[in-house]
Amino acid sequence: MISENIKLAIRSIKANKLRSFLTTLGIIIGVASVITIISLIQGIFNTIKVQQEQMGTNIITIQPYRATKSFIELLKEPPKLTLEDAFVLKKQIPDIENLAPMVFSSCEALYKKVSHTSTLYGVYPLYQDINGQYVEEGRFINFLDLKHRKKVCVLGREVVESLKLKQPVGKYILVDKTPVKVVGVMEKKGSFFGQSMDDYVFMPFSTVIDLKGKNQKEHIYIQLTVKDLNKIDSVKEQIASILRKRHKIKENQDDDFKVQTQQDILESFEKTTSVITLIVIGIVGISLLVGGIGIMNIMLVSVTERTKEIGIRKAVGATKKDILYQFLVESIILSLNGGIIGTLLGIGLGFLLSKLIPNFPGIYIPFWGILLAFVFSSFVGIVFGVFPAYKAAQLSPIDALRHE
Repeated sequence: MISENIKLAIRSIKANKLRSFLTTLGIIIGVASVITIISLIQGIFNTIKVQQEQMGTNIITIQPYRATKSFIELLKEPPKLTLEDAFVLKKQIPDIENLAPMVFSSCEALYKKVSHTSTLYGVYPLYQDINGQYVEEGRFINFLDLKHRKKVCVLGREVVESLKLKQPVGKYILVDKTPVKVVGVMEKKGSFFGQSMDDYVFMPFSTVIDLKGKNQKEHIYIQLTVKDLNKIDSVKEQIASILRKRHKIKENQDDDFKVQTQQDILESFEKTTSVITLIVIGIVGISLLVGGIGIMNIMLVSVTERTKEIGIRKAVGATKKDILYQFLVESIILSLNGGIIGTLLGIGLGFLLSKLIPNFPGIYIPFWGILLAFVFSSFVGIVFGVFPAYKAAQLSPIDALRHE
């Protein structure tokens, strides 16, 4: 009977192609919207995930941080994280492999009257190994640069192009009016959402402290890698314990620092994207509701039009269940057709929008996104098809045969 009901449903849909299409239009729009949003949001998340994985999952970042719960807390002295904190962590935690303190600030780079505002990073030599980011020309900052506070720099490709530097290694530029020798150029990373990932100037940590002021030493960031990935949670706990003691934080007080692994960052971003996705799906659900009401109305009209057919089927032995299934299957097929068309349309729209948005990373549609679209459309077909199907099943065969 299921196969027979499917054949009957397909025959009925084919007989009224335009009406069937208009019936499923709400489902098509709703599903297409859901798939488009999922493909774009997941495309962003997937790109960030790949970048984080390329950096390595054994990285821990520590930064000064205070959760501000009131305006008064904003007026307090900002939290501190010092070089001494970094050295103590390296000394007391044997599972730390590499550790590199870092400071950053804005700067103005100048070469032959061409200026460019960029981000200045004061780094240690291990920075490039921790971040998996290496020089393409020349060399990176070394320990001699750090020890002797040398005025040298390594540039990102964006800075090189903006300053119109040809063969930059060995040339001198001005960084905040200070003559600095270019010793290297980093490999190109491209851009993300129109934001260049190559717009920076690396200088020795000690040199940047001299350039920007010694108070910068109290507001550093720390990056480190762990020898054994299985011990990363243990290292996080040890870091928190040591820093709380050093900063004299009482048991009932919050940390004045934040310790994050790459996985923590990904999970935080995933939560944000999930909330955005759910909100959008909730809004788009209105169009699915409208589509469902459309299907119900058309199915009710179909029941009225086919009253005599229902009477004949009942007269030759069809049960209430048979009639119920006939119209319910038709409703589900209509919804699934809308789901299929909407999914294909959503993928196409997502791809088109990703090409139209400058520097968009690309779309990504997880399996659960496709599954969600079909579950939605099937659910709508069942929910809004039950009442017309039930109404058809309750018709008396005598009254149905008399119907004109």
